[in-house]
Amino acid sequence: MKVRHLFVLAAVSIGVVSLSACRENDDTNDVMAETSDAVPVTNADPTDESTDTMASTDQPDVQASMAERNALGVLNAINEHEIAAGKQALSKGVKGPVAAYAQMMIDQHTENRDKTSALSPESAAPDADAQRKKGEQALAMLDEKSGDAYSKAYVAAMVKDHTEALAALDSKLIPAAGRAEVTTHLAATREHVANHLAQAKQLESAAN
Repeated sequence: MKVRHLFVLAAVSIGVVSLSACRENDDTNDVMAETSDAVPVTNADPTDESTDTMASTDQPDVQASMAERNALGVLNAINEHEIAAGKQALSKGVKGPVAAYAQMMIDQHTENRDKTSALSPESAAPDADAQRKKGEQALAMLDEKSGDAYSKAYVAAMVKDHTEALAALDSKLIPAAGRAEVTTHLAATREHVANHLAQAKQLESAAN
């Protein structure tokens, strides 16, 4: 009887140990499952360049916008010079058609300057600054003259200025336009500049 009792106790003990081991295995599997659920698996490639590609795609737009603003800055430097030259001509006492032309330069280039300013020009752009300095030098040279000599020199300067302005519009300013309103403005500006050039040439022919 004692031996049989010992066999029963041994069997019970083995069962308890087996049950505990099973529970421990189940708990371990549950923890692993929870851990697997908590940490999402990602196949992200650390060398993925999609973000860089998007950035590089946006970059040309930024450059185009800056080129457009720089072009508008150059245009306003031209406007400022023509306004200043017109005022100088009137202060020098030019008469008749030349005086009327000088006043037209003041009025129309002031209007164009205001419209250009509404389109966010970059007045500090290097090209705009160079254009501004060029205009200042031309005014200084004109200021040394007086009377008929000044009148002829002013008209000659208007022919030269508007010839160069047309070339700049065609080769640099208009091609730099990105927004539709800027394209429209520059096209209208070109028409005005061509008209100014034609009238300046007429004045020059009449004086010779």
